[in-house]
Amino acid sequence: MKRILSALCVLIILTATTAVGVAQGQEALILSATVCPNTEVALKAPATGELRHFSLKAGDVVPAGETLFTVEPVKVYAEIDGTVAGVYAGAGESADAATARYGAVMQLEYEDRYILECSEQTGYNSEENRDLFVGTPVYLRSANERHFADGVITEVSGGGFVVSVLGGDLVYTQDVKVYRQSDYDNRTLLARAKLKSIPPYGVHASGTVVELAVARGDKVRAGDFLLSYVPDVLEPEQRKRTHPTALEAEEDWVILSVSAQQGASVQKGQLLAVVCPVGDYRLEAQAKESELRDLQIGDRLTARFEEAGAPTVEATLTATSALGVADGDESRYTVYFSLEPSEGMLLGMHATLER
Repeated sequence: MKRILSALCVLIILTATTAVGVAQGQEALILSATVCPNTEVALKAPATGELRHFSLKAGDVVPAGETLFTVEPVKVYAEIDGTVAGVYAGAGESADAATARYGAVMQLEYEDRYILECSEQTGYNSEENRDLFVGTPVYLRSANERHFADGVITEVSGGGFVVSVLGGDLVYTQDVKVYRQSDYDNRTLLARAKLKSIPPYGVHASGTVVELAVARGDKVRAGDFLLSYVPDVLEPEQRKRTHPTALEAEEDWVILSVSAQQGASVQKGQLLAVVCPVGDYRLEAQAKESELRDLQIGDRLTARFEEAGAPTVEATLTATSALGVADGDESRYTVYFSLEPSEGMLLGMHATLER
């Protein structure tokens, strides 16, 4: 009698449990899922140029504020010795606008900025004085014989020549005599002329000036760094940054893929990598078409991570793919679940969804 009563109780409990599950429409369901990025962010080159060496690879976690990529701007160096006479574009400003107005982004006055354009007819008429060559050193003295300088012949043409003035203390408004010998003997007088100044040397760039290393009045030597630029029009907010050609992490990111190549030249806006914010994850699972009728948006399932040992969490169905993939007699559809990531949860982890 007791055995009959026990069996009857078990039957009643099972029947009641099934009835409740059917009433609520909650059929037992098990799905295999994977932790996937919920949001993917495309990282693009901030400017045109060559990429500086980087060590980034898929799977890296990059903290907020860390530099991922840097584009090397074009660096401009002084070609002459001289003085900075004018600077027409500062860091973050348009090099093209400065060039359109001033003809250059910067001008350098030559260290030896004076020349003499001479006629042989103003000198002592001798065969020796007429046999001149480029590179010949000459000696200069003011007409009042109080100021001196050295020079070198830089150009010879029919009946005339040009002398570059080297140092000395000649006064710009004075007449100057040019001699073949340092004793200033009148028989070595080659010519008499007035000083002329050489036009400043123009320093050119295009796009946006990134860095400016000199100011007006600075002395420079050939090879000194002057400025750098990128051949792009940068966005106003980008120009204000300390490093406008660097790409920094805006938040903690997981690197999903890297498409940039070491040492490659890139164009502004070119794709460099794809990232996902740390913790911005979802679960993706494959459900048979026969299982879709038992899944509704908002359904909550339990996600277990047996292999990884991560804590169990609840996952909520947020979307179902409208496109299925044939799999034997049934198609499979991707279903998406939101969740609060637990400690130790990583992209690519396997999970079992149960209801």
